[in-house]
Amino acid sequence: MSPTTVDEQQRQTIEQQYGPLGPYSVELTDGVIVKADDGFELRGVLALPAGGGKVPAVLIRSPYNPASFRPEVAAFYMGEVIAWASHGYACLVQTTRTTTSYFDEAADGSATVRWMEEQPWFDGRLGLTGASYHAFSSWATASTRPASLKAIATAMYSTDRVSSWYPGGGFALELALSWTAVQQANGSEVGEHPYDHLPLDQADVAATGTTLDFYQERLAHDGEDPHWQALNFAELLDDPPAPILHIDGWYDYHRSYFWHDFERLNRNTGDVPYRFVIGPWSHAVLDPRISMAEKLAWFDTYVRGEGEGRFGALRYYRTGVDAGWHELDKWHEPETTVFYASSDEQLLDAPSDLAKRVEWTYDPADPTPSVGFLTIGTGDVSGLWDSGPLEQRADVRVFTSAPLREPLDLAGHASAATTFYSDAPSADLFLRVLDVYENGQVQNVADGILRVTDPGLGEGVPVEVDLGPIGHRFAAGHRLRLVVASGAHPYYNRNLGNGEPTATATRIRVAHQAVAVGGEDGLRITFPLAR
Repeated sequence: MSPTTVDEQQRQTIEQQYGPLGPYSVELTDGVIVKADDGFELRGVLALPAGGGKVPAVLIRSPYNPASFRPEVAAFYMGEVIAWASHGYACLVQTTRTTTSYFDEAADGSATVRWMEEQPWFDGRLGLTGASYHAFSSWATASTRPASLKAIATAMYSTDRVSSWYPGGGFALELALSWTAVQQANGSEVGEHPYDHLPLDQADVAATGTTLDFYQERLAHDGEDPHWQALNFAELLDDPPAPILHIDGWYDYHRSYFWHDFERLNRNTGDVPYRFVIGPWSHAVLDPRISMAEKLAWFDTYVRGEGEGRFGALRYYRTGVDAGWHELDKWHEPETTVFYASSDEQLLDAPSDLAKRVEWTYDPADPTPSVGFLTIGTGDVSGLWDSGPLEQRADVRVFTSAPLREPLDLAGHASAATTFYSDAPSADLFLRVLDVYENGQVQNVADGILRVTDPGLGEGVPVEVDLGPIGHRFAAGHRLRLVVASGAHPYYNRNLGNGEPTATATRIRVAHQAVAVGGEDGLRITFPLAR
């Protein structure tokens, strides 16, 4: 395990991706082995600043083995590790037991920290970091409250691992099947048709030719099942183990749960510092230069103890007109504005006196498609697109405001409420807010889904749909649009209508749905006004 020195060409490439490197030359040692408590050997790569002596350390625990990557992907992946060492931190990137070893990460992370605490290069100050699964493993390690932990900096995740698999009480089918296929079926690509396969507990075989145990586990347990409790670290926010930096994107599938974490920390009366950053990114396209600069400043302040420590509670990128970054020292619950749906397909700033129901028919055999969505890929979901083909479907209802007389600036949590009806015992209500430009194209702003299984659906059930956080400015002359449907397949699994278990259901029921509009209790959206 003799170290190798990172050469100048590598450094230049990394600087293009992650921003300026620090003054230290970097030595890499591959094949570093840490034994878990049960004797399992956890392997990693250690980056050290040459001649740094005892230094603070950064731990990244990853389910992805760089040895399996294409050279350019491996180089990008290792770039952050090298960047940390160039700035005077030891950085250990360690491969987890498997690509889905969720339940082992707390114990394995704890064993790794104890190993680091015994190393001659470690000065006793630790930072935990990473994006996506790496963020989960950071929170799992933080849950053991190591004495050396000084700061946490995570991205594209939340402390609640499980809710994003079961959004609104449904099932994130595209995410579950595609991600598990990549991890457990040698990178298999899922085509279009396996998502339509019934029952869903056979869709993994239809997609890859083999049973995927983690996909099956997600089907076997819903989001409320105690089985998953060990993966929910949200309670740590009530008594944070260290200062918290968290970064996410408006188009990430974790955005709602990221915001729940932010709200929970804001309710705390403690004095542990925290900072949330949310940018114009989907899950796989976080800007590494922005992320690295934020994390480095955070760790320099709270791990090394040398930074200025002047951080706002929230930094967000406002989308829409006059897009750009905004910084808030503190977060205060915003004032709100409400738009009301009417029976003539308008969004009004006051409720219509005419209370009615707006109806549609949902056929799971021809499900409303998920368009303009992105689960974890690298495509663009923030740009303009034509939603006409979706809006013209018979199973979609659309409500549009008049052109705005002045800009509408929103920042915070949005939600919608109505009374929902169905002649089926189980039905989904999907809502999407769009910014309609003067040329008719639209930009995604927010969306949410709710699965309702209730014998009272025929008589109507009051519902509230979480639309997640918004940071958007609608231009004068633009219009707000609300799209209403009963699903977005395959992003969310289609509700077959009979209330049967998601994994084994096969009977399809055509359902007649409706929402109440008009009056104070009709369909309405509550938006947060930016301060």
